[in-house]
Amino acid sequence: MRKALILFSLLLTSCNSTKQNWIDRDLHEGLYRLEYSDSFETYSTSKEPSNLRNTINNLEQAKTYFDNVFNEDLNFAVLFIENENWNKYAFTPPPGMPQAYLEGNIVLGLEKSIIAKRAENQLHQFPESELNQLRKHFGNKIDLDLFYRDALAIHELGHLYQFYKIQGKSQRKWLDEFFGALCQVAAAKNLEQSSTFDQMDSYQKLLVKEDKWGDLPFKSLEQFENNYFEIMKTGQNYGWYQIQFYFKAKELYSKYGDNILKSFMEFLIETNPRTVGKINNEELNQLMMKAFDKEVLDTLEWKHDS
Repeated sequence: MRKALILFSLLLTSCNSTKQNWIDRDLHEGLYRLEYSDSFETYSTSKEPSNLRNTINNLEQAKTYFDNVFNEDLNFAVLFIENENWNKYAFTPPPGMPQAYLEGNIVLGLEKSIIAKRAENQLHQFPESELNQLRKHFGNKIDLDLFYRDALAIHELGHLYQFYKIQGKSQRKWLDEFFGALCQVAAAKNLEQSSTFDQMDSYQKLLVKEDKWGDLPFKSLEQFENNYFEIMKTGQNYGWYQIQFYFKAKELYSKYGDNILKSFMEFLIETNPRTVGKINNEELNQLMMKAFDKEVLDTLEWKHDS
């Protein structure tokens, strides 16, 4: 009995060590370690950053939700990075664009991010009546870091659960991003307060309604796959794709609830390229037809192939 208990203890210690060790700690070099949460690690380029309580609360609640849905207890780290230090810790500009690394780190903007500032500078294009609707959710000054940091942090956390479960990315970048959007919607719907969901929803509805995208160079899923980092750097084109994923995710979650989130995670695990190899589009479509019913596939249908 004693030997069995010792063996169980060793296995438990090994499992916990593995979960801790998946985090790439080289990325933390030069950062201040913060004690802002008991649920995950926090680091920053600033010694005592302020105005992060809402971001931390969102991530703590989202972690509780995801841990329950995915039967996990994920360890991860969140890095809050100022604009001038962004390129040292993030893998692509613009500063403030939330990013998740494959090895357990989320990178978020600090203070007034460049990406939020650019978006705020474009608000003058919109009718005052529409801006008044935004003010109900973002305050009189319309602080879009509430969207780009507080809301999209949840999207990035969803990526980490996928990265941990399948040791990386899935068969397609659009599958990764749709799953992130699905996680974003689901967790936001399960936060104690509705304010974060209201912010992400009202802002993206406005962008769709006013349609100020201009002439976007990329619109197809094939282009998203082949030109991903180029699209990401442009910001606006990347935002257009993310909005398409968001509204599809919102529709599916409203119909299927947590079950659709579990089903997609199971699909990503079953089609893990590290297990089954890279599959072509025809094979992927066949597997999706087996995994999901027609209503789900109809919602996922992409109608922007030119």
